[in-house]
Amino acid sequence: MKPSHTITGLFCALAIGGFASAAPLTGSGPNLPIPSPNPGAPTGQANTLVTSGPGFTGTWTAPALSPWIGTYSAFGPIPSSNANPAGFTRYDFTTLPTGVLPVGTYFWFGDVDGGSTTTEQFILNAYDSAGALINTPWLDEPFGVNGTGLSPTAMPGWNWDAGTSTYTIDGTSVVGNPSIGVWMESNTGIARMDLTRTSNFANFNLWAPVPAPATGAIFALGALGASRRRR
Repeated sequence: MKPSHTITGLFCALAIGGFASAAPLTGSGPNLPIPSPNPGAPTGQANTLVTSGPGFTGTWTAPALSPWIGTYSAFGPIPSSNANPAGFTRYDFTTLPTGVLPVGTYFWFGDVDGGSTTTEQFILNAYDSAGALINTPWLDEPFGVNGTGLSPTAMPGWNWDAGTSTYTIDGTSVVGNPSIGVWMESNTGIARMDLTRTSNFANFNLWAPVPAPATGAIFALGALGASRRRR
């Protein structure tokens, strides 16, 4: 393969930065698997959340990748911090550049356990651009976990109910009171999403990928190669 093609292919892989080897999250179990190897938290950008009336907006800016740069709206409480109430939140991603929450969005679930002596769960449904319920598993297995107290039994449980196309991330099976964040990635474009947070001690947010640190170096290599070809 010519060096210029090698550089181009490597740049594409670095710029996308996805975790293509992850399998769709299906079935159920008392503890989500810890990925091996475990890279911890990804390089990404949390959306900036601003309360607006009975809901809020979420915004990504550069250096987030271009399909994410923009603002979406949500109706309901921000599903993080115990300063915000638990409850139902409906997300509308149709104002983002591609009309959907792009494939490869990072879903972060934080501190989902039983340490607060409350039932800490997240219940999620996703919808396509036609308004139909997405009935195939649209999240992948965890690709990273970070925090303190990490062990197999510190991971929350999960359930993918194929009959109702519903994900449940469940902290009731967690042993002890760890403080960990679980990172998963979407594998389907999502126009709208419903999320229920049953306790305000658990946290959720969406992150956009950003260009990998090596991307600039790859650009430089590509420019050097082009310069040499022009001589």
